[in-house]
Amino acid sequence: MPGVDRFLSESFEIAIKKNLKAEAEYQMKKTMFEKFGISIRQSIEDIEKLHQVRKELLGESDYSQLKKYLSKICIFRKSDDGKYYIITILDDFLKRKLMDTIGDDESRKVLTAMTDKNRTTSDVLRLRKISTTSGYRKVNALIRDGFLIQTKRKMVENRRPVDQYTTFYHKILFEVKKDDLSLEIFVTKKLFESSSLFDIL
Repeated sequence: MPGVDRFLSESFEIAIKKNLKAEAEYQMKKTMFEKFGISIRQSIEDIEKLHQVRKELLGESDYSQLKKYLSKICIFRKSDDGKYYIITILDDFLKRKLMDTIGDDESRKVLTAMTDKNRTTSDVLRLRKISTTSGYRKVNALIRDGFLIQTKRKMVENRRPVDQYTTFYHKILFEVKKDDLSLEIFVTKKLFESSSLFDIL
C-alpha cells in the first residue's frame, strides 16, 4: 500500500536499475508494462509483481536479491513496546530527500498538521494559513513521495466526498553525529505490516 512502500520506492528503484545492464533494464520495463501496466517504481508497491518479472527475466527464485537492495537503503526493528517498527535510513539520497522535505516550511506545516490525524487538504491549508495554489502542490508532492496516505473520505457541505490524509509515520527522529546524520522513522505495527515490502523481510 502507499506509505512505507512509496516512501522507499525511489531509492529502491535506483538500487534495482544500478544493478541491471541497459538491455535487462529495458526488458524489465517492457515486461512490467505489458504484464501489469506499471513501471518498476510502481511495482515496489506490489512486490510480488516485481518478483514475478525478475523471476522470468533473471531467474530469481526468491526475494534474496531484493532483500539485499533493501538492506542498503534502510534497516528495520521493532520498538521495545512492540507498537511500532523503526526504520533507520541508510541511503544518502533518501536522507537528503527527507531533510529537504522537512526543511521546506510549507511541507513541514502540512506534515505536522497531519501527523496522527485524518484531515482534508483544504482543512490543513486553512489551519496552517497556507495559500491554496502552493498548498495543493505541496500536498500532491507529499502524496506522490509517500509521506501522506489516504485514510478515509469525508462528506462536505455540498454532499461531495473529499479525501482525508495522514502521515505514514508516527514520528521521525533525527540526530546529528560526527560525520553522519541518523534518521529513524516510527511506523505503527498495523501500517507497516500492511506494506508490500514487509513480505520480503
